[in-house]
Amino acid sequence: MYHIKDDPRSIQSGKMLYDGLAMLMREQAFDTITVTELVKAAEVGRATFYRNFDTIEDVLRLRCDQVCEGLVAYVIEYQQQQGTGAPLPRLKPMLRYFDVHSDIIELLMQANHMDMLAAAFRKEFEPYLTMLGVEGKYVGYGLTIRIGVATSILAYWLETGKQQPPDELADKLGKMMQRIVLQDQFM
Repeated sequence: MYHIKDDPRSIQSGKMLYDGLAMLMREQAFDTITVTELVKAAEVGRATFYRNFDTIEDVLRLRCDQVCEGLVAYVIEYQQQQGTGAPLPRLKPMLRYFDVHSDIIELLMQANHMDMLAAAFRKEFEPYLTMLGVEGKYVGYGLTIRIGVATSILAYWLETGKQQPPDELADKLGKMMQRIVLQDQFM
């Protein structure tokens, strides 16, 4: 668990620790990194680490949560710019956002912790799925479908070097998903 307080010093310490972890992960496997190596790379004290985090995984978890919060704000802003009569696309703004903020996903993939992205998506998007009128006992299923699709698309896109521009990929995938659902090829 992370314990970042809403003050500039704690926020800065969290960023320094994330940057130090990212640097170390370029040089060695995630599961070999120690707290001692991390605080040295981040140029913070050991007490600073333990005041803000319980484990090294929590550094990734914090950054993942921050990025997903930013994604929600970005999608809302994107939808507002499209106007009230426009459909509510989520894939296009998500791909645009992660075209710029893909570093955390790359680190999560390297650390074998895509589960953190799924958890952050679940936390951020559950309220919106309920607002769309999905019946309470089915919200979890709706989230599972959306999270599975989103994380799989992002992982594959990054693994293949983001060869397709975000908008082009969103348009192609949107059409593919419509055909799959309409033709009952989901299963």
